[in-house]
Amino acid sequence: MTSVTDGGRAVDIALLPEPKSVCFTGGTVLLPVHGLVAQTDAVAAVDKDSLVARTLLRVLEERAGLVWDLRRSDATDCLIDLGIDAEAAPQSYVLAVSEGDDGPMVRITGGDLDGLRYGVATLAQLLGTVGAALPVGVIEDAPAFPVRGYYLDLTRGRVPDLTHLKAWVDRLAACKYNQLHLYVEHVFAFRGLAQAWRGSGALSADEIMELDGYCADRGIELVPSISTFGHQYMTLRTDAYRDLGEFPEDADRPFSFVERMEHHTFNPLEPGALGLVERMIDEYAPLFRSRRFNLCADETFDLGRGRSRAKTGEIGVGTLYADYLESLCEHLVDKGLQPMMWADIAVNHPEALGRLAGRGILLNWQYEPDVTEDRTAQIAESGATQYVCPAVHCWNSLAPRLDDAWENITRMARYGLTNHAEGLLITDWGDFGHINDLLMSVPGMCYGAQCGWNGGDVDRDATERAIDRIMYGGTDGFVHDLAALEPCTTFGWPDAVRYVELAADASRRHDANGPLNVDLAVSSDYWAATADQGAARIADAADAGEGRRRYLDAIADRVLGTGRCDAIAETGRRLSVDLAAMHGAFGGDDSTSGHGSGLARTVMLAVEGIRLFDLAGLYLLAAYGIRADETVRALAEAGCGDAFETAEALDCWFEAYARRWRETSHEAELRRIADVVWTLADVLRKHGGLAPA
Repeated sequence: MTSVTDGGRAVDIALLPEPKSVCFTGGTVLLPVHGLVAQTDAVAAVDKDSLVARTLLRVLEERAGLVWDLRRSDATDCLIDLGIDAEAAPQSYVLAVSEGDDGPMVRITGGDLDGLRYGVATLAQLLGTVGAALPVGVIEDAPAFPVRGYYLDLTRGRVPDLTHLKAWVDRLAACKYNQLHLYVEHVFAFRGLAQAWRGSGALSADEIMELDGYCADRGIELVPSISTFGHQYMTLRTDAYRDLGEFPEDADRPFSFVERMEHHTFNPLEPGALGLVERMIDEYAPLFRSRRFNLCADETFDLGRGRSRAKTGEIGVGTLYADYLESLCEHLVDKGLQPMMWADIAVNHPEALGRLAGRGILLNWQYEPDVTEDRTAQIAESGATQYVCPAVHCWNSLAPRLDDAWENITRMARYGLTNHAEGLLITDWGDFGHINDLLMSVPGMCYGAQCGWNGGDVDRDATERAIDRIMYGGTDGFVHDLAALEPCTTFGWPDAVRYVELAADASRRHDANGPLNVDLAVSSDYWAATADQGAARIADAADAGEGRRRYLDAIADRVLGTGRCDAIAETGRRLSVDLAAMHGAFGGDDSTSGHGSGLARTVMLAVEGIRLFDLAGLYLLAAYGIRADETVRALAEAGCGDAFETAEALDCWFEAYARRWRETSHEAELRRIADVVWTLADVLRKHGGLAPA
């Protein structure tokens, strides 16, 4: 953040991402209400519709109240000049503000059209801070990573409507991103797959093409991205294609948020699998301008465990994986498309990495906050082109894990630069129904913008102050306060989902003697770290009730965390004050802005939701008699009513949550989230915190 003096007043200027060089020399120039913007012939040649210049005209009016017009370079009285310097680096720009005695007051020169666009974006942020009174000086800037992408999950339950997808594109463009992937398993209306996508809010071809054009106009490449190997949950549950998987016998298992994440991989030895995927590619790729195609192909958990087991015993998982991926890569290359794929399987199988390193771009996802450089260096040594792919850390939570996001993103950006990665791709996932609202991803998206432009050696406090100013209207401290919210969680959304889904029979979820979902129990042993604690294995439980008891016992230390009730109350108070200041600055809410009443509802729903789920966890401990004395003390500390009141509050909370969901997203899988919340509430009603459920 840079301070300038205007008429004796110090003004802090926030720019995000922070430019490489900012030199304000003192003084300001006041842009007039009416003026002219000139674009050179070089600009007109590459921006025939004058999209960048028209963006600037709109920004001048919206942020400074100025009504300007556009001229070509032969206009001699233009006060803002837009040009391109072919000798400058791609994506670079220079923004110069001068007294204007012998030329334009403002001159923006890009190394190419993208650079010019980024210079205009920086001017837009200046106008948002100081209005028409621009500081005299020069900004010189260029990005650290050529590709700065965002990866948005549309598959796990939430499909934003087109209006809100476009609003997200606008945010990305303002932060100088230049690539967007939408993660699709079944949420596109593929021909012949209606049984997979019905009721999901699936995007149509027309919507994809409209969004693609919208992105292109803002300098963002919309890259097609579909799951082509693992993560075939809905496709492999259809009547037509269930036999293409490793475990066709699992096709009729009850729906499970957890199982959707862990199973359902194509059997690559089944010719129909490759044929289906190639047809999907051929239908989907032509909707995009991009000449890249993301095959995904990550987390093929079932590969070699089912129908391909005998073959993998002969040739190995890595070889079978590479055989299938090479076929898909050849199909893409034949169509003039550059393959992209997640790198997690290849890096664990050297034979696959060696074969795939030259086939396309490897997307190196690693989400650990304390991630090391090893894998990034391994991929670099293979000779592969890679993007490093950290995460905003919002999945499975009502509030973002911002400490984790900062550590993860900054580390991966540093490793990427050191190992010459071509891009930084920020991922935003929605596991277990996508309970996380997209507005909660804004800080993490901004972390990614800062690191994509400057690398990972950036200052967190300065970055968050810039986010507060630019994204939230000057309310210092909001991002800091938001970071304190998620750590208040003691019994979170994943705990609620696992508790409910440990019952194998959805119709008997209230029956303590009902059958246990053993597959999910094995996963829950890992999640709850029963082995590390020396606790009883959940997978060995005789029934669902005992499995739930063991799960709760394994997480009891967390659920009983002391001081959390006071912490969430104080955090909620601070956030409420922050939000009130924003609402005063921005007035109402158009539900796409990121501030105003839409953000206020999202944040306060998160505060209340975390509080209620935490209480539900305590009442479940009480129901099973787990650490009874501590549970009684924790409930007393919480100062709440009884389990019935908490159940009522959960139901009311969900109705408000659902209203907010419907403001931004298709109905999609909202009902599946409802099933978990309602089951939890009914358990509390039935047992009142006194008997097992």
